[in-house]
Amino acid sequence: MILFLAGIALVVLMFYFTRQLQGSLPPERFRQMMRLLIPIYLLINGAFTLFMRIPGEFPVVLVPLRSYFAAFGWDVKSFADLGQLFGGLWEETAAFSLEFLLDAGQNIVLFMPFGFLLCAVSGHPRTAWILLLGLLLSLCIEGCQLMLRIGCFDTGDVLHNVLGTYLGVRLYRRVPGKSQTQKMDAALKQGD
Repeated sequence: MILFLAGIALVVLMFYFTRQLQGSLPPERFRQMMRLLIPIYLLINGAFTLFMRIPGEFPVVLVPLRSYFAAFGWDVKSFADLGQLFGGLWEETAAFSLEFLLDAGQNIVLFMPFGFLLCAVSGHPRTAWILLLGLLLSLCIEGCQLMLRIGCFDTGDVLHNVLGTYLGVRLYRRVPGKSQTQKMDAALKQGD
């Protein structure tokens, strides 16, 4: 829960500081500042997803969005289990748990800065390319977790990471540009 709240706080701070920097720096200088943040983000991401984990035996989970089923207490590990659940043959009763939804939220928040920073670095960002890079980074992390046996390869995590990348792109596009900031300043000066 603390990781999730810290991630939200960092995203809000990133939005605020980007807004301030974008309004006060020339565009190329702004992009240089954002380029410096990408390696820092990758190190922080690696620390949380790879280096802070304890090695052990973890499964490969290919059932998409497994965490949503787990939130209701259904341990769906295969497509056969999924068929039983949807066919009405599942024997376990539902017991709601917030832990798995929190895990999904952490995966989304973890990748929001990636989409945000890639959007800030490129002059005319293409959402499809940024999402592809988010997908590749997520697959690299999940593959490393599988090979090093420090986490499970979960397709739901990949989907949540790409969603986080997309939300980061959308959040960056909400930051007003320098021209918009100048227009707001001019409107305020005219009102005085």
